[in-house]
Amino acid sequence: MNNDLLEKATRLNETLFSQFSKAAEMQMEALRRYADVAMDQAKKVAEVRDLEGLKSLTADQAETLKSLSEQFTSDWKAWQDYFNDTRDQVQKVFEAEAKEPAKEKPASPKSSSGSKTAA
Repeated sequence: MNNDLLEKATRLNETLFSQFSKAAEMQMEALRRYADVAMDQAKKVAEVRDLEGLKSLTADQAETLKSLSEQFTSDWKAWQDYFNDTRDQVQKVFEAEAKEPAKEKPASPKSSSGSKTAA
C-alpha cells in the first residue's frame, strides 16, 4: 500500500516537474522576445535626430505594436495549450491511479494479508 502511494506521488511529481519546466521555458522565451523588442525600440528612439527620424519612428512603432499584438495573441494561445496539456497530463496520472487499484483489488487482499503476516 505504501509503495502504491509512493509510486503515485512519484508519477504526479514527475508530471508536475515536467510541466513546470515547460512553463519556465515558455516564460523565459517570452521574456527574451519582449526584452529584445524593448531594447530595439530604445535604440531606435536614441537614434532620432530630427523630425523625419521621429516620423519614421512613429510609423515603425505602429508596425511594432501590430507585431506585439500578434505575439501576445500567440503567447496567450501557447499558454492555453500549456494549461490544457498540464490538465491532461495530471488527469492521466489520476486515471492511471484509478485503473491500477481496480486491477489490484482482487489480488491486493491476498497479497496484503500475506505481507502483514510476513511482517
